[in-house]
Amino acid sequence: MFFRWRTSRRNEVTMCACEPEWPELRAELDGHEVRGVPSPGGSSPMVLFLGLVATCARCGAVYPHGWAVAGRD
Repeated sequence: MFFRWRTSRRNEVTMCACEPEWPELRAELDGHEVRGVPSPGGSSPMVLFLGLVATCARCGAVYPHGWAVAGRD
C-alpha cells in the first residue's frame, strides 16, 4: 500500500466566504471531482487513506473539519 503524504496546509484559506457557509464540498481524485458532505464523527477512512482535502465548491476555501464522500444520487 502507498500513502500520499499530506503537505502543510499553513497558507491555505479555511474561512468560507459563502452564505450560508460551506454550501457544498468537493475534492479532486485523479482529475475527477468528488462531492463531499460534512461528517461530525471525523473524516471517513477512505478520505484519510487517500489524503483527500475538501474545499468549498464556490469560494475554494479548505474545509477544516471532518468530511466524507457523498453518496451517488
